[in-house]
Amino acid sequence: MASNLATKYSPKVSERLKAATVIGGLTNRNYDWVGVDTVKLYSVDTFAMNDYSRNGDNRYGDPEETGTTLQTWQVAQDRSFTGTIDALNNSQSMGVLKPGSVLARQIREEVVPEVDAYVLQVMATAGAAANRDDIVTDAATTKDNVWTNLVSLKADIVDNEGKDSGLIAVMTSDYYAFLLQSGFVLASDRGQSKNETGELGTVDGMKVKLCPSSRMPSTSGAIDLLIAHPEVTTFADVLTDYNISKNPKGINGTLIEGRVAYDAFVDVNKVNELALHAVA
Repeated sequence: MASNLATKYSPKVSERLKAATVIGGLTNRNYDWVGVDTVKLYSVDTFAMNDYSRNGDNRYGDPEETGTTLQTWQVAQDRSFTGTIDALNNSQSMGVLKPGSVLARQIREEVVPEVDAYVLQVMATAGAAANRDDIVTDAATTKDNVWTNLVSLKADIVDNEGKDSGLIAVMTSDYYAFLLQSGFVLASDRGQSKNETGELGTVDGMKVKLCPSSRMPSTSGAIDLLIAHPEVTTFADVLTDYNISKNPKGINGTLIEGRVAYDAFVDVNKVNELALHAVA
């Protein structure tokens, strides 16, 4: 005799786990984008240094007129999404299609990873244009070179008149794993705390952020380590608009819409405070 086994659907939704945003704290919002899509940023040039002359009229040297350079930052990203929840589909799915949860899931799983990946790629592209991905060899990261590469990138930033405080090291989980194998944790600023609480803390004075490899950028090769000061990159979050509409025209149910307009810009005057490790 055949057995007819029962099937039951759980009212609980299995959520996919996603990392939080990586660019929080890594970028700045120093400029006002209200009502505009473009910001023009002046830089003022300096004067050449001269040998002072004790004779003649121009003892300080020939006067130079103060010059300026201009950066133009125009927002290019205008992204959107839309979806519906049919009233009967929701009713016949045990009511698991809750509009608020659907929107939150979209932001967590689609919007945040896309924005992170875009901003990090902007940083990497600008860094590569300034040869900031060519500081150390592009050999694969191992437990033997992982620490040397990290401190070499930081040293290069400092050597190029960059700040040695406030730097953030963004790395893949593989890079971090090699750091652990190299023994850095016990020598780091919060090594014991890491062992006790699982917090990453800082290494060589830099805050450590782990980034999913799918969001990490590439230049001459895949980037597994990016070090930057927050002042280097400006994040322009000009519009974030999410809407949940109940029974809009033509739909029996819920319409979910979202629009995000954003961009990121690396200040050419501060690009030396950005360093990358690219693996060919």
